[in-house]
Amino acid sequence: MRLAALFLLSAVASFAQITDGVATSVTRTVTLTADEADFSIVAGASLDTTQQQIAQIFLDAGIANLSNSGTALSPNYDYSTNPPNIQTLVLYQFTFSVPAAGLKDAAKIMEALRAKPPDLLKGLQYSAALNASQATVDAMRQTLLPQLFADAQKKAQTLASAAGLKLGGVKGVSESFYGNGNSVNWIGTGSLGGTFSSSSSGSGTQYTFYANVTYGLAQ
Repeated sequence: MRLAALFLLSAVASFAQITDGVATSVTRTVTLTADEADFSIVAGASLDTTQQQIAQIFLDAGIANLSNSGTALSPNYDYSTNPPNIQTLVLYQFTFSVPAAGLKDAAKIMEALRAKPPDLLKGLQYSAALNASQATVDAMRQTLLPQLFADAQKKAQTLASAAGLKLGGVKGVSESFYGNGNSVNWIGTGSLGGTFSSSSSGSGTQYTFYANVTYGLAQ
């Protein structure tokens, strides 16, 4: 009895959807080449050090296209004294991107700064990950959209035919995409007083593209 009731509710919902038009949702998932290396930096400095001063350190080292992504404060503990000396640092966060082929060169610059930091740098952490660039994602989106719309029309035609109705024109369209979390296939981290390490997981960036298309019904 419970299954019959659920089936009836499902049929009523489907009929309501058909009478107002045919709404379809389709997806395609693809793996894109990781062609861009995205770096994230957290640089610690004394409170009287400006963001511009820290940014200039990276610019002078050869890092271009540097963008500020945030600022925070954090206590820094020096355990070489007893009791430990506590100093509040300002943390400037930056990001920059280079082509995937330039990952190692950029990592060498960051390693040189980590191993021998200028006096203004009181702390340095960074990470790098290979991802698909926005240009690569946009190009795949343009390729897949016609295929998604064709899938949606086929699906809508099947629904309309099953209900004994004729499919009309498009009434509404929406589309989107997202990376599913498998975007990193190389990552490295380094900090003052530590060593650089790297690991890998995968060979590309996986994206799922969505299209929601609503069709009217012909008279």
